[in-house]
Formats: sequence, C-alpha cells, structure tokens
Amino acid sequence: MPLLPRDVFALLGSDDSAGWLFGADYGAMCVGGLVRFDLPVNPADPSSATIEATGRIALLDPPRRIVIEQQTPWPGTVSCTMLPAKDGSGTTVRLGVEVPGDAVTWLLRQRGYDPIEERVEPGTVRIGVLVSKSGPASIFGATTERLALMAADEVNADGRARVQVVVRDDASVPEVGAEQLRRLVSVDGCRVVVTNCTSAVFPVIARLARRLGVLLVHTPINEGGRYSPNVVRLGERPSAQLSTALPALMKSTGTNVFLAGNDYVWPRVMNATARGLVERFGGAVAGECYRPMGTRDFSDVIEDIITSRADVVVSTFVGSDSALFERQSHCAGLRDRCRTLSMAYDESTRELTGGDASRGVWATFGYFQEVDSKRNKDFLRRYRERFGATAAPLSSITESVYSAIHMLAASGALTKDFAVSDLSSALRARWNASKKRSLYLAEAVTGGFRIASH
Repeated sequence: MPLLPRDVFALLGSDDSAGWLFGADYGAMCVGGLVRFDLPVNPADPSSATIEATGRIALLDPPRRIVIEQQTPWPGTVSCTMLPAKDGSGTTVRLGVEVPGDAVTWLLRQRGYDPIEERVEPGTVRIGVLVSKSGPASIFGATTERLALMAADEVNADGRARVQVVVRDDASVPEVGAEQLRRLVSVDGCRVVVTNCTSAVFPVIARLARRLGVLLVHTPINEGGRYSPNVVRLGERPSAQLSTALPALMKSTGTNVFLAGNDYVWPRVMNATARGLVERFGGAVAGECYRPMGTRDFSDVIEDIITSRADVVVSTFVGSDSALFERQSHCAGLRDRCRTLSMAYDESTRELTGGDASRGVWATFGYFQEVDSKRNKDFLRRYRERFGATAAPLSSITESVYSAIHMLAASGALTKDFAVSDLSSALRARWNASKKRSLYLAEAVTGGFRIASH
C-alpha cells in the first residue's frame, strides 16, 4: 500500500525497515532534540557497515523535511525530504549526507592513516584528548570535544601555559582506543592524554600509557585501582556515589535492591560495592544481571526486576544503552513500582531518554549544570556564548575533561619539557585538595535535574 509523506514521516524512529534514518533514536522530536542514528559508510549500499552517530534536529517541517546537524563522529548535515511521488504511487524520500573534510580526516585516522597536521607553535604543549565520538558512549563525545577546546583557549588566554588539544576517537572499543592513543603519542607528539573513555577501554590504554611513558588522565566516574605514576584517575568513585544516594532512596522506598548494568569492569565493581552497602544499610540484593554494551532490548532484564519485587534498581548501563533501558522501563511501568538510581545518568543520557521516560530517575555526581552558584553560571554563560543557546547540556562526564585541562595548566608543571612524574604529582595534589567537596543527589525532571541534596 503506497504511503503518503505524513505516513513516511511518522516512521521516523520507529521502523528500521524503511531505511537507515528511519531507525533513528531520539528522546523528543523537536528542534534542538538529540538524535542517535547509524550512519552508513556507503549510503548507496544498504548492506554497508554503519557508524553510530549523534546529532541535533536543526529544522523540523513535518511531514516534508527534517534536517539534523550531525555532531559525532564528525560535524556535518543530514537531511531527509519526503515528497509525493509524481505518479501518485507513494512518497519519494531524498536523503542528503554532507561529507566534509572532517569526515575524511576521521575516516583516515580510524584506519591508521595520518592527514597532514597543522604546525605547532614553539613552546606549545600538545594535550591529547581521547573521547568516544562513535559507539554507544558517543552521546558524550561532541560536548567533551567542545569543552576541551574551550578549556585550551582559556588557558592560552590567561597565559598559564601554551597548549593545543588533539582529539581522537576511541569508538567505545578497547582496541581502537589503544591504537588512537599510540598515534596521539607517536604521530601527534602528545606526552599527556586526557580521556573520559569508559572503563571497558581504560585498562587497555592504561597499560599502553605505562609502556609508552606518557601521562594518562582519566576524568569520569570510575572504579579506582592501583597507583601508577603514569595514570591519574579523577572523577567520582563507587563508594562515594552510592553512600550519597542509597540510604535516602532505601529509606523512602524500600530495602530490596536490584543491580543491573553493562558487562565490563566499572559496572561490576560498582555493583560489588553496592551489594556491601545494601547489606550494611539493612537491605537485601533482590537480583543482579549484566548485558553487553550495544544491547537494544532490555525486556528480559525488566521482567526479572518486576519478578524480584525490587524497591530500588541500581543501574550501571551507560550512554545509549542507559537511555534505552530507562525508556523501556518507563513503558513497562517500572517507575511506578520502584525507584531507579542510575550511576552514569547524565544530562545527555536524560535528554536521549526523553522527558516522560526520564522523570523520576535519580543520579549522583560532583557536578550538574543546575548547580546554583555564580561560578557555574559564569561557566554556562561562556559555554553558550561560544556554542549557542541551544548547545548540548553539560554534565559531570563532559565537564570533567574541561576541569582536567585547567588543572593541568594550574599545576605549574605543564611546561614544554615537563617530567611525567612531576606533572603527575602536581595533578594528584590539586585533585586531592578538591576531593573534599560533597556530591549532589538529583532527580531527573522535565528539562533537566532537580538537585535534592548536597
């Protein structure tokens, strides 16, 4: 049966069979809304490999046209136009994909080739920034890159150091992360690399950083680990996050706790810590399960949670997995049965989840963009003045890279000929001094988070 343009437009986000863009995932169909989609390497070949990409809706003209400003893994434009077929037999769909120079550079780098790099000014220290610009963790990528560039410009403007950031994509894959770290060092000349990669990627690149003799600064929430002079881990730790949130949620909701997350080191360490704290607080673990990153159907997990009669769910799903889990939990009525404490649930994840489905999810971090302070308001003003009023929301996961670059510059040890041990020690000292701040406990609401305690 021929479909009219309005029928085709309604397929957006709901039917993969209609074409690659129609399987796009979004929280809200509105201008500025975050969209995740699988970008084909060769749009002319339906069977070609795809790359997980993210963008924001720039133009929405239903049922005729949608334009997406692609943000990761490279900036560009994707347009979809639906026109009635001239013979009245249905709808003609025209897809336009911009392939800018940045796309070519990204593709070359991911395949091990190195485009001609820009000249480095004398006295400049190159800082590598390794982020997920593709893969399940890519919803953090564009904002992380923007904040890294903004931090470098601010450092250069106030004269504390002369730095240049070089950004590469780990694709949320350990082997890719290792190769890109190697090239940051051997090709780009970086002796310090800042990353907010997942803990699935981190162990591999940490071992490589030690062998290469460079400083690796890991900034997001993490499970901690043994000391190394070549590795500094910033960010919130499991015991701090869980101690901030679990007592309050268990007291107000109930003491049966279900643990669910992606299957790699951080979720498992987080849940092992949660198990001990739940028992200490007089509760019981009702169940525990894990799913690989990239999972799209969580119905069996949700059924197990419902069967367990859990009062609280501790979720350690990450990125697009977390958004899908919360969306499906909402549809199954799980939010009416129990509370969810999502340990990596930041502003971008909430946005991809969607307003209705995200409401009532709890999170705890050292930073939310809703923090009511003059310093944070000034920070947000500078960010939006540079990247626009509708720029992606900020979160602890993305802000952590910005803070790390400023901390490196403020350490006084980031000079052209710095010693890794000196820079590592100076950075640790600054981080230890800042760790005294407590974490925020917040609830997802329409348009953001409501901070409940600090």
